[in-house]
Amino acid sequence: MTMQDARKPDAASCEHPAEAGDHPAAAAAGAAPGRRVSDVATGFAIVAMALLVWAGTTGFADVPAALTQGMGPAAFPRLVLGVIIVLALWLAWTASRREALDCEPVHPMVYATVAAVGGVVGALLLLGIHGAVFASCIGLGRLWGERRLALLAVIAVGISLALHFAFVRGFGVGLPRGLLQGWLG
Repeated sequence: MTMQDARKPDAASCEHPAEAGDHPAAAAAGAAPGRRVSDVATGFAIVAMALLVWAGTTGFADVPAALTQGMGPAAFPRLVLGVIIVLALWLAWTASRREALDCEPVHPMVYATVAAVGGVVGALLLLGIHGAVFASCIGLGRLWGERRLALLAVIAVGISLALHFAFVRGFGVGLPRGLLQGWLG
């Protein structure tokens, strides 16, 4: 095996154009301007969407100081949005310094995972956060090939409990209750 063979990544990863090997033009291509523009546009699009959501948090009702427990209703979403904005700006800022990568096509499992995560929203509305987390852990685990149902159930219960203790007990934030939780309790 040569050094060139040892440096080749697996089929699911990206290669630097200079390491593409077979095509001489790939080595001379350098950074592709389309990639830079795409990353800058993506970064600013994410910032714009985050700012729209941030504007939506301004409509949250204020909780009187005497009744406030933990963070207010707008504090946590704004914290998450702030992190998203900083990371998106970092993506746009560093786009010109990165070299373009030649990537393999997206694996179909990615699309199946996106669809399954979209289904979590429906499960959240119906089952609440705990039921949705439980169902998504088991569903995504099975989708990705895990067949030990008991292990998936233990992980699902652990994540659900961790969310409860972190947010409800730790931050004092109420988690979404689904339609079934409302009917049962």
